[in-house]
Amino acid sequence: MSLRSGLGRRPLFVSALGAAIAAAVFGYALLMGDGASHHTGAPRANDVSGRATACLAADSASTTGGDTVTRIWSAMQSAGSQHDANVQQVVEPAANAEQAFPHLAGLLVQHCDLIVTVGAPFGQATPGIAAAAPSVPIIAVDSTLATTPPNVTLLTGPDAVAWITERVGGLQRRASGT
Repeated sequence: MSLRSGLGRRPLFVSALGAAIAAAVFGYALLMGDGASHHTGAPRANDVSGRATACLAADSASTTGGDTVTRIWSAMQSAGSQHDANVQQVVEPAANAEQAFPHLAGLLVQHCDLIVTVGAPFGQATPGIAAAAPSVPIIAVDSTLATTPPNVTLLTGPDAVAWITERVGGLQRRASGT
């Protein structure tokens, strides 16, 4: 390979790079349109229904190990339909609080007005979520927590379904900034 042939490629590369930059600037100008002020903040989840949302989070081991998750989810769906509330569930594999925490944090981003957790991993992650969003009530079912923050309620056994049904039925939409 001669020195001359390497130099011949440089102008072609510079021309291609210049064309790519020009295309990017042109595309940006088209997207921005008239130059008016555009919101550039981070995208946020938005529920346009205006209804309150109750969210269930459980680890996949808890869902296969018994019918607690099934009974709670059925109760949440029923209460949600009767009281015009949204309900959703997240069932993910999580062996500990560190693995469960990101899933619970995602529920905060989705503006859940009530979070219900089932099983030890998600229950153990509730103190961190409770500290991050003290206005969001959290119900931890079958958790192994010894102490809880003020916005976390610990429940076990058959009373959990009735308590959760009542809470979902009484949900009110939180202010949008929380």
